[in-house]
Amino acid sequence: MKTKIHIISIQEGYLTIISEQLELIFGDKAIISKLVVKDLDGDSIAEEDIVVLSRSILMGVIRPFIPKDCKTIIAHREVNIANTKRLIDLPAGQKLLVVNDTLENAQETLDSLMNIFFTHTYYLDDENNPDQATLADIDYIVTPGEMEFVPSRFSNVIDIGDRLLSYGTVWAIAEALEAGFTHEQLVNRYVKSQVSLASPSAGGGASERESFADAENLSQNEILSINKKIEEHGFLKESIQILSLYAEGKAQLKTFGRLKLKKLLEEHDIYLSEQQIRLRLEVLQELGLLNARQGRSGTTITNFGESYLRAKDMIKS
Repeated sequence: MKTKIHIISIQEGYLTIISEQLELIFGDKAIISKLVVKDLDGDSIAEEDIVVLSRSILMGVIRPFIPKDCKTIIAHREVNIANTKRLIDLPAGQKLLVVNDTLENAQETLDSLMNIFFTHTYYLDDENNPDQATLADIDYIVTPGEMEFVPSRFSNVIDIGDRLLSYGTVWAIAEALEAGFTHEQLVNRYVKSQVSLASPSAGGGASERESFADAENLSQNEILSINKKIEEHGFLKESIQILSLYAEGKAQLKTFGRLKLKKLLEEHDIYLSEQQIRLRLEVLQELGLLNARQGRSGTTITNFGESYLRAKDMIKS
């Protein structure tokens, strides 16, 4: 019987990308399980399983749910080298500003980049740091898939896509699994996971959002195409109202999650279950219209989503 590897995190987005990576590396040796902290119970984890925690701080929270002798590993992430061609091509001596969703994640990304691309100078996007470099001094802004936190007026942005588990973490999992991997065998699988999970936009391809024309000049056919994709999962009117509410929130510098959104929709006589709202948000995010996050960051409408709202009024849906 295959060993079960549980990945435990607060954020569902983290679980999705990391579980895909582990499937690519250990899929023939183990069963990969995704667990959100809030869903843990006494029957979730067996003593012979392996647990991978997204952060050490979770240990205190999940300890009651982990059997005493269960092997537990704290995950560390690194940038995905397969996404970094633009960085590789930069001449030495560039000044790079690292932007992420939290200061802690930005610092981790900076440390990873500094270790790999050591010929550049790095700065954190930290407004509380009096020594922070001004944007006028920066050559490029670098972000690991967090474009929503980069001001839209900047074009000198390099998106290096989602960070993945570090090789050290993967080796620790392999040792716990006792599958007999050599370093050479595991490196080959690790590189395969990096290439497989490389972001199309970071690699030079076009993402679904980029497949549309200039966001400020959407054609009628492009708007109809977006409408059709939305309607495959629900009524267009509901999704338009969701986008409008998030546009109002952004104008007021506010973010909010599904529960708050549910109440706001009810004020407009739209009654959806939490599951229905979750599906709508996922679809709108896939289309690049929303940026849906777990936790304190909440959900926000993207610049593309705002452009769509302005443009769709020009045609009759």
